[in-house]
Amino acid sequence: MRALLLLIGFLFVVPAFALPEPTGPVLLTLTGNIANTNVGDSAQFDRKMLAALPQHKLTTTMAWVSKKERPHDYVGFSALDLLELVGGTGDILRIKALNQYVIDVPISDFVDYGAIFAIKKDGKDISIRNLGPIMVLYPFDDNKDLRHEVYYWRAIWQVSSIKVLTNSAQVD
Repeated sequence: MRALLLLIGFLFVVPAFALPEPTGPVLLTLTGNIANTNVGDSAQFDRKMLAALPQHKLTTTMAWVSKKERPHDYVGFSALDLLELVGGTGDILRIKALNQYVIDVPISDFVDYGAIFAIKKDGKDISIRNLGPIMVLYPFDDNKDLRHEVYYWRAIWQVSSIKVLTNSAQVD
């Protein structure tokens, strides 16, 4: 029985492997509960590496930015695909922006609401000047429950790093 439990446990362990190193400027660094790294204890990604992840499209407005905002087409990757690649385990992503703003976002938001890490807006790479290079977006126009301050705060832009946590009580 003990051998069977041990075997079952190994089935759910994510094997560690080295990710390729970025060849361009690093846009995103992951740390925390990750098994697969490429620079020390972190996983670093350039734009090409992020674009190689499965891409998802979302059309929405950012009404809190401007009442006259028209819907834009955003393309980006899911946290689930990114976590699978890095062997990440946890339930919270501590996301940090270039301006040092930090917010904890439940991984469940990417499952329950279809949030994405957008890297393109209307077919073009999102520049730092335009709140990029990476932004967390929710389908605000498709789900009125998301038009709430909680989700507006989680829609962080200029994302630079993510720490994968097993719960929000974990600290740096």
